[in-house]
This record gives sequence, structure tokens and C-alpha cells, in this order.
Amino acid sequence: MKMIRLPLSVALAALSLTGCALQDKIQSGTDDPCATLQNIVADYPTEFAAFRKGGSNFRSLTIYQAREELIRGHCEVWAWGNGDSAYVCTVGAPNLDVANARYSQAVEKVSGCLGPEWTSGEKARERNGEDAGMATLFQHEDRKSPVVSVHRVEDRSSQSVYLYIGSSGRRL
Repeated sequence: MKMIRLPLSVALAALSLTGCALQDKIQSGTDDPCATLQNIVADYPTEFAAFRKGGSNFRSLTIYQAREELIRGHCEVWAWGNGDSAYVCTVGAPNLDVANARYSQAVEKVSGCLGPEWTSGEKARERNGEDAGMATLFQHEDRKSPVVSVHRVEDRSSQSVYLYIGSSGRRL
């Protein structure tokens, strides 16, 4: 699995798609997270147009607030100038134990929502030859769907968990 490193500010995260919080007040922004996840995946061919609102333009990227958020207050749609887009959520964690728990719970929830036509694989993340967390990548059997990945990212003393839905070329 090819891993592309984006700046930490771009690292996008998720945790429990059920809205259960682990030492934080993190809630789902939708009544049916599985249906929302499936709708987001289905909207990939339109660059997540149905999920965009209020964008901020940067040099080669526009960041939109997400209309529907798998994690309330933590999700965005990123649109690069070349027609490539990603739906992403990011949540920090106060320590490694909480990050591990959130990562495991997010992987379990995503796996349960996607169904049997999706396969997954886990891989250690590495940065400059050092451990940088874990990632689980989900791919649909037809390979036309976006990839869905959950990451636990270690960056110096900070921890985060993120969810990425987008092209396989840009997966983190």
C-alpha cells in the first residue's frame, strides 16, 4: 500500500462513527452514520458536491465545510485544483491510549458500515524511518469507488485519528 504524507494540518481524522465519546464530547453529526458514510462514498464521482458548503480557497486547494458530518464539527471536503476531492474528518486525542481506542473503534464501525464487498488491510505508518502510527485501508472490489481509510497518526507528542474518503492516489 503506497502511503502519501500530507502536512499534519491536512491529516484528517475520525473516531467512533456512533457518536460515543472517549474522554471528549465528540458526537456524530448524523442520525444514521452508516447511511451517511455510504452516501458520501456514492457521491465521490461528483467530487462530494452534495456534501459541500461554504468553501475557503487556498493556493491549490479549496476546503469546504461538510453539509453532513460523520463527526460533528470535525469534517470537511478538500478539493484540489485538478478535480480531485476528499471527504475527511480529524479528531485529536489526549494520549496514545485514547488514540488507539478511537482508531480501533473507527475501524470496526467503518468495516461494519461498508459491507462484504470491501476488503481491508492494516499497515504501520512510518515517517523518516520512525513509527508514525497505523492505517487501515478499505477498497471496494470494483476499484472504481474511492478508498476509505482510517489512520492513527503520531506526530511528535500529539495524537490524532482521521478518516479519509477519496482517490487512491492521494490516500494518506
